[in-house]
Amino acid sequence: MKKNSFKIEYFLVLICSFFWALAHPLGRIILQKNIHPFQLATITLSTGFIGLLIFLIASGRIKKIVKFSFRDIIISLGLGIFGFFLYQTLTFSALVRIPASINAMLVSSNVVFIAILAALILKEKIMGTRIIGIILALCGVVLVTFNTGFSFEGGVQSIDLIGYSYSLMAAFSFALYTVIGKRVITSNDPLIVTLLALFSGAVMLAILSGATIGFSDIIIVGWPTFLLMIFLGLTYIGIAYPIWFTFLKKLPASHASVYILITPILAVILSFLILNERFSWLFWLGGILIIGGIIIINKSAANKSSN
Repeated sequence: MKKNSFKIEYFLVLICSFFWALAHPLGRIILQKNIHPFQLATITLSTGFIGLLIFLIASGRIKKIVKFSFRDIIISLGLGIFGFFLYQTLTFSALVRIPASINAMLVSSNVVFIAILAALILKEKIMGTRIIGIILALCGVVLVTFNTGFSFEGGVQSIDLIGYSYSLMAAFSFALYTVIGKRVITSNDPLIVTLLALFSGAVMLAILSGATIGFSDIIIVGWPTFLLMIFLGLTYIGIAYPIWFTFLKKLPASHASVYILITPILAVILSFLILNERFSWLFWLGGILIIGGIIIINKSAANKSSN
């Protein structure tokens, strides 16, 4: 039964990776409609919060919030700063400046930050073949990221340092969200933790948006784009994040984080199909390295659990 349960969880985390990957090309499309990153982040977080709240009320799980200690509630609300307020603001700001596929690759570097923070904060040991797997996977991320070459002198293939910095800061923010959240979900319902983090993140973004650029652009953007934002909020936020925390509760943060590396591969493929973003043969080589790294790390974890 336990073995089958894990198979279901692996399937669910693939769905999580797909929705996260889809958010990159869809987010870029929405932002090209003169929607500000603050506005998009506010709508997606608010939609995700409402969708998750309705599910928890309908399923009766919302009652579990009374079991939370005051400390865990505060920490859960604080998670909204890293996992939603900062991460959404930074990643959508990056999508305004750089291609969706490149943003996805840079954000996936959070696996490195998670591994380091898990060792420092959670005292998780990262050694042996797992280190080799992480290095191999990250080498693949680098190859895929720069598959078309680059230049600092402007032009189609120029590197936007500000956009790239936004992506890397988003990666670090998500790593903090994952590692700190790991401690809270150990003894609490991960969906309630996500709900509280979503609430604080949505409130902070709504205040930021209202105080800076307002919401007038959302009103005149048209129904197709508005519905696309709602869809993004329900899937990318309302479904993917609860799945991620549920999966994280079962495995060490440094191990579970490796599955994030599936997201950039899917993001590049979807960016090619939806936005017609191109990449060279280095993408395929990088993809092989990433998948190889995941296999090595997964095999290492399986061998450790069987000993």
